[in-house]
Amino acid sequence: MKTIAIANQKGGVGKTTTATNLAAGLAIRGYKTLLIDLDSQCNATFTFLDQSLIKTTLADVLVGYQERPSLIDAIYETHIEGLDIAPSHIRLALLERSVQIEEHYRLKDSLESLEAYDFAVIDCPPSLGMTLTQALLASSHAIVPVAAQFYPLEGVVDLTSTMQATRRLNPSLSILGYLMTYFDGRNRICGEALAKMQEMFDGLVFETVIRTNVKLQTAPSLRKSIFEHAPDSHGSKDYDSLTDEVLQRLKMDSSLRLVQEAG
Repeated sequence: MKTIAIANQKGGVGKTTTATNLAAGLAIRGYKTLLIDLDSQCNATFTFLDQSLIKTTLADVLVGYQERPSLIDAIYETHIEGLDIAPSHIRLALLERSVQIEEHYRLKDSLESLEAYDFAVIDCPPSLGMTLTQALLASSHAIVPVAAQFYPLEGVVDLTSTMQATRRLNPSLSILGYLMTYFDGRNRICGEALAKMQEMFDGLVFETVIRTNVKLQTAPSLRKSIFEHAPDSHGSKDYDSLTDEVLQRLKMDSSLRLVQEAG
């Protein structure tokens, strides 16, 4: 299983939008995918699940020292074939108090107990704390969404340093790419931000950019991915392109479902 952390210490950069739609894009292509909502704001969770139906969450699995359920008990099917989700809860904020080494590996250990998935996509919280550390320790790859503005670029260096430090404990972790979001080709600042990111992270910036699109904002309120909500929108086309590019970088088939159906 390939585990991809969607991480940025700054909020409002399209992190959850990227996590939910990349996970949906992978599932649509036929890859069994688990979306892990590690952000206590629960936005990814409520994109796909009715809150009243959730009984067990990641907080039950990862927080505390008494008997905790296994991760499999906190996984729910979504309406998208092949896409499951492990929901968040506000109590996940307590992970920031984790001090013992054993606590930092709980997510990693839980994921290693799963065999049914091709991908796990982790929606990380907007911070550089212990919750992000858990995610990076459990991941094989990271994608960093960066809004097409001037200031969001400043904090990315700190995040990159955190990832480099984490590699001492998780040598398999690598940055799959930096993704420019909220891009408007008519805005000079957006073009400058993209050029600056390409200069800073030569060869690691995705060719795909996520254009500003109101449909990306309305889809979660309808509990839909962008592919279902507005399949002909810029947002759908951009996340479809990103999914293909992710699979290409991982040297994996981008038309798996077609191959399976043909077989």
